[in-house]
Amino acid sequence: MKSLFLKLKTQILSALKQGWSPRKLCWSTAWGFTVGLFPIYGVTTATLGVIGYIWKLNHTIMQAFNYVVSPLKFLLILPYIRLGEWIFQPENPFRLSIPQFTRQFKQAPVETLNEFAMTFVHAMCGWLISVPLLMILSYFTMWVLLKTGKATRNQFQEARS
Repeated sequence: MKSLFLKLKTQILSALKQGWSPRKLCWSTAWGFTVGLFPIYGVTTATLGVIGYIWKLNHTIMQAFNYVVSPLKFLLILPYIRLGEWIFQPENPFRLSIPQFTRQFKQAPVETLNEFAMTFVHAMCGWLISVPLLMILSYFTMWVLLKTGKATRNQFQEARS
């Protein structure tokens, strides 16, 4: 895990040396972290590609944070589903564990998608509720880290002027 954070730090320092502004790096981090937690697998990489292209953000940083939060995404799927169910109050809430759901999906993907379509909607709505908080926390956390980190303080000050 330590080497993973060291790689992230190296990527961020490299981006600063290449002339990326701290603001763009903070936004890249925030988007990578937040979209990386989207509870449906298989869409985050392309989504981040589009976001990065539109707002001219650092794709490497975005994808690195997308990758780093993958274990957290897995842990948050069920809470996102429960939050969505709390909002919509469905008659038949999701009752499978994630491993059971995965096995069922592998056996009959189309039928499983049809059966649990609203569960996906609940998970996405739960995630959407968390987006503002996730964006703010990740943006300002990176801002503070860039501003106070010994290795980045000079690059940060140069980029601000």
